[in-house]
Amino acid sequence: MKGIKILTGIIVLGMAISTVTAQRRSASGVSVAASVDSAVMTMGSTTHIRVTVQMPESAAAGVNLDGMPELAAGEEYLPWNGVDIVSVDSASTITDGMRTIGYDYTVQAFDPGTLTLPPFAVVSGANDTAFSNAVTFKILPVDIDSTKTLNPMAGVVAPATKWYDYIPDWLQWVALAFFIIACAIAAYFLLRKHKEQVEIRRNPPVPPYELAISRLNTLRTSNLAESGQEKAYYTELVDILRQYLHGRFGINAMEMTSTQIVRALRSNPATRMSADQMRSVLSMADFVKFAKVRPLPDDNVRAMTRAMDFVEETKPVPEPEPETPDSQDTKTKDTKTSRPQ
Repeated sequence: MKGIKILTGIIVLGMAISTVTAQRRSASGVSVAASVDSAVMTMGSTTHIRVTVQMPESAAAGVNLDGMPELAAGEEYLPWNGVDIVSVDSASTITDGMRTIGYDYTVQAFDPGTLTLPPFAVVSGANDTAFSNAVTFKILPVDIDSTKTLNPMAGVVAPATKWYDYIPDWLQWVALAFFIIACAIAAYFLLRKHKEQVEIRRNPPVPPYELAISRLNTLRTSNLAESGQEKAYYTELVDILRQYLHGRFGINAMEMTSTQIVRALRSNPATRMSADQMRSVLSMADFVKFAKVRPLPDDNVRAMTRAMDFVEETKPVPEPEPETPDSQDTKTKDTKTSRPQ
């Protein structure tokens, strides 16, 4: 029996050696050759398949090597035509105008018998392919001595553990990183809030009415409309009114269309009477910005006047001062003095 195995191995080895030199060269001068370190291997052992691809350097750009098996990143092995490829090494050299690419495949096989791998193929043109010779293996089974008794392994004694032993080290580091990040974010927002409070105390915000009047006066003296920059003039004018509505009445005018702003003004009792003035200014601004209408100088003055009137008519009314006992006594005396004798 042992002699038959040896004879079979010698025959298979001869077949492999005889096919090493058999190769097909493509029309573009590309050739592929394959060889194996050992054509006889035992189940589970490894051997090397060496594939050599030669091509003229001038034809290298048109050669497609996608057909050569490759291990993807993270893969431990690649099943391929009855064998497992466990590693791939490659190297490229150029000598006398010929490029040589060598592949070294480390393979394993686990099924006993004879295995012939298909030729390696390299595409060098639309209808031009170079093939290597076929590679044949003889895979021998592992000899098992049936006279020996296989004893089961002894059981493993579990050591004493605590609950924190089941927490992996990486999870502890992740928790620590999240804690540090959370502390940094909390410190950032606390410092930002403190800085904003200090800034507010240092520079109290200007009331919406005063800010709008100041900006309108600045825009009126800027001569934007007179210098032909009507679009910039009306853009700034509408921006002033939108910010005034937001600060004075809480209307989110910066995110509204002109129609939505007028509708919001008419639904507010404090601005209902002045809504038409705002509608006139917004309509003129829309014509200038979107329809590219060139307004007359009187139109620019009229839009500014209506914007000023709107802000004046909707400005906050000062609250009356509470009456004190002294002021009530003074009014009583004035009334008595004014009576006719």
